[in-house]
Amino acid sequence: MKLTKKYVIGTHVMFYEIEIYKEFIDGICNMIQTIDNKENVHIDLCLNMQENLEQIDSGKSNYIINCFKDGLEKLNRKGISNLKSHIKVMEDGIYFHTDYRRNLNYNYCKNVDYIIWGETDSLIPKEGLVAIDALAQYTDSIEDYKYIMSFTDRKMWDESWDPTVHPKYLNYTFIDNGEGHLNPNQAKSKMSIEEMNKINDEIENFDFIQIPYTKIDGSFLVISSELIKSGVNIPLAMLYNDDEGLDISYNQLHKGNVKQYICKNLLKVHARRHPNKRMYVKGENNEFSFNDSKGNPFQIFKELSQANIQILHSGKGKFYEYGDLKKKIRSL
Repeated sequence: MKLTKKYVIGTHVMFYEIEIYKEFIDGICNMIQTIDNKENVHIDLCLNMQENLEQIDSGKSNYIINCFKDGLEKLNRKGISNLKSHIKVMEDGIYFHTDYRRNLNYNYCKNVDYIIWGETDSLIPKEGLVAIDALAQYTDSIEDYKYIMSFTDRKMWDESWDPTVHPKYLNYTFIDNGEGHLNPNQAKSKMSIEEMNKINDEIENFDFIQIPYTKIDGSFLVISSELIKSGVNIPLAMLYNDDEGLDISYNQLHKGNVKQYICKNLLKVHARRHPNKRMYVKGENNEFSFNDSKGNPFQIFKELSQANIQILHSGKGKFYEYGDLKKKIRSL
């Protein structure tokens, strides 16, 4: 397939995600093999080695960095020439995935047509870029340039999310308990590239729907550059909740004209509770990345970000910043 549009897939990789990063890279390779003009695809990867909230297990730093570089080399061998990488260390100042995605949106919207948020616990459909390109031909024809687009997932959360659920998984009930992440029929659980490909190989034509509101989970979210150029981005007040911040920005700036396209029959994988999601954190045994098993610094981080969301909605109060985060962590 020869693409008519230009894309960037940008992904922030925390040091503890390095084991699932390997599967993520395999997923990108699975997708890129279908593309003839690979020069239309930019890959931007950031490895975050900062220890603001968690510390790295002793003796693992070099291993993590080498695994990151191995992934870059694998992409190079697959013919990806537009490849950019960064490594963030403590001396760079506090930096999280929200900062990365905000900068990704702003820096690339002037150079590509679509910005795609990658996540290390996720697999992009092999047909993903082909589907976006097909949608672009339609939206160009009706002069619709400012929107977001997503693929579908397995069953997740309540019924309001059903537009983003693949038809094969609509009739299942989402059970969010200590065992829910082991259920192969619902989001959060692991699925292999081969299993995803098998389901997507059944597609004859892409089935797009449009909803007049947003349901954003952040995994392989597709954002048109024209939307970013219009002013939509993650507010600077967001410390952690990047997807919710973008949602608020979009709805505030384009009230009454919000739209999300969904490729209903194209499955992605978002394994939020992948068994290798959170590795090599000093003093922690939480491979599935359960929030209540993370340390106190993370809980403070999330609490401040949630408070900022409320301030953003209400318009009352002063936003918390990274300086506030550092003070509260030091007081522990």
